[in-house]
Amino acid sequence: MKTVLLSIIFCTIALATLADLTPENLNQIRLIVKEEIEPIKTEIGSVKENVASLNGRVGGLEKQMIFLMAIIVVAVGIPQVIIAWRTKKERAQEKQIESLVDEIETLKQQRIVNP
Repeated sequence: MKTVLLSIIFCTIALATLADLTPENLNQIRLIVKEEIEPIKTEIGSVKENVASLNGRVGGLEKQMIFLMAIIVVAVGIPQVIIAWRTKKERAQEKQIESLVDEIETLKQQRIVNP
C-alpha cells in the first residue's frame, strides 16, 4: 500500500515537471534571477575593492619585512665578520710570538754553550 501511494506521489511530481514553460514564465524567471544577481554583483565589487586594498597593505608589509630582515642580517653579520677578522689576526700574532719565543730559546742555548 505504501509503495502504491509513493508511486502515485512521484508520478504527480514527475507530470508537473514535464509541463512546458511559457514565454511569460521564462520572463518571470529572468526577472527573479536579475533581482537576485544584482546584490551579488555589488557584493563582488566591494570584495574586489577590499582585496585590492589588502593587496596594497600586504605589499607594504612585505617591504617592511624585507627591511627588518636586512637590519637583522646586518646587526648579526657585522659582529660575526669582526670577530672572525680579530680571531684570524690573533692567530697570526700567536704564531709570530711562538716563532719569536723559539728563536729566543735557540739564541739562549747558543749563548750558554758558546760563552
